[in-house]
Amino acid sequence: MPYPRKAACSAAIALVNLCASTAAVQATVRHRSHRATASHSARKKTSAASPPIAHSLASYAPEGEVRAMWIVRDSLTSPAKIRNAVALAKRSHFNTLFVQVRGRGDAFYHSNYEPRAEELANQPESFDPLQTAIDEGHKAGLEVHAWMNTFFVWHRPRHPYDSMHVVNQHPEWLVQDRNGNTTMTEKKDIEGAFLDPAIPAVREYTRNVFLDVVNHYDVDGIHFDYCRFPSCDYSFSRADLAEFRDWLRPTLSPADADYADSRIDHNRLAWYYLYPEQWREWRRQQVMATVKGIADEAHRVKPNIIVSAAVFPGYRTAYEDKGQAWHTWLQTGILDAACPMSYNVATELVGKQIRDAVANSGGKPIIAGVGAWQMSAQSAIAKATVYRQLGAAGINFFSYDGMTHDGRNGAYLDRVATSLFSSPAPVPIWHHAAASLETPIAATAATAPTAGTTAGTLSDTSTAAAPTEVRAASEN
Repeated sequence: MPYPRKAACSAAIALVNLCASTAAVQATVRHRSHRATASHSARKKTSAASPPIAHSLASYAPEGEVRAMWIVRDSLTSPAKIRNAVALAKRSHFNTLFVQVRGRGDAFYHSNYEPRAEELANQPESFDPLQTAIDEGHKAGLEVHAWMNTFFVWHRPRHPYDSMHVVNQHPEWLVQDRNGNTTMTEKKDIEGAFLDPAIPAVREYTRNVFLDVVNHYDVDGIHFDYCRFPSCDYSFSRADLAEFRDWLRPTLSPADADYADSRIDHNRLAWYYLYPEQWREWRRQQVMATVKGIADEAHRVKPNIIVSAAVFPGYRTAYEDKGQAWHTWLQTGILDAACPMSYNVATELVGKQIRDAVANSGGKPIIAGVGAWQMSAQSAIAKATVYRQLGAAGINFFSYDGMTHDGRNGAYLDRVATSLFSSPAPVPIWHHAAASLETPIAATAATAPTAGTTAGTLSDTSTAAAPTEVRAASEN
């Protein structure tokens, strides 16, 4: 099973605000291609009403509904596994697969930047999981999106075997806690080793990794995951603090800036404690810069490619704790679609999360996540039905691996197909705002969560496992 965590650092945020308030008083400081031709021509803007949340299984299937599954990298380790996944998806009337081809700073494809995944050690070098998934998926009439973990790059006590792995090549790029420590494994509020998006070299490296896939594979989309900071407890490296100071200083009076500099000798985190709100806004902008840089170039190279992201469903958690202002990413046209990971077993809660997502999507498709690995098919179907009623443009089940017991049993998918997808899969309808290419990196405060925003305490997609087993964190 996955390891759901209470992601929001409410206590830590409160403490930071208290420290900032005290410091402010003392300083008198005042104060941010294979895609079917039909798929290309069918993309258009859609809209759907958002009726009250209901629990009836009677529902409709929106025209061009995205019927998707996340497929974890464990199911991409042989041609036979990939063919089986595609066959089951086709039989169950799905039309979209999100295949995990970058798990931990490695590649389940032929990469020009990152080492081949260790899980492929027993396969011939000629085997390319992503290309196989594209070939098999397109042959079956399915879209194939490259699901790539963005900043989460390792999770084991030992170092990666390959000396060229980014963790081995650039340990200075990893996020650091307030004491300047990095981690390789899961701890409180962090899943393992994360790259730091505040470091310009990290953003450039990540951009190159993603665009390598865009430029060399006929994928229908690229899909960000773990595109965020691990929590508000990261990152506090010297590089972060220097970048933040350089970003904020021009907006301050000379007296306020000089005062902040004078406090560094007493506390290296002085600028952070004096300006916590600006710090959080700066973090959000670093993450957004990564997404925008990749999305803009991907759309320039392939105007019809879909750029999406798996996001925390509770926007307050995403915005305050993770630096993930995904409402802004949608509303400014950076993303073409978002997949809120609404995995909670409580239908009322996830319904509120999806209602909030649809209301704040700027008209972009919300492909609502279902935590199928931890619930019965009946419960998953009930949630998907509610998502349709709320105006979601599609459903994304996490995950194929959990629902099918790693491809060994199709009964769960059969129940989903019978209740939700009884008709053959339609061509997915996405709509892409080309204006995103002209969208500058703006402040994210305009999409700050309101008092009514639903908070979430859920894990990212790639931490989940099959529902009948408990895996160690190092195996996810």
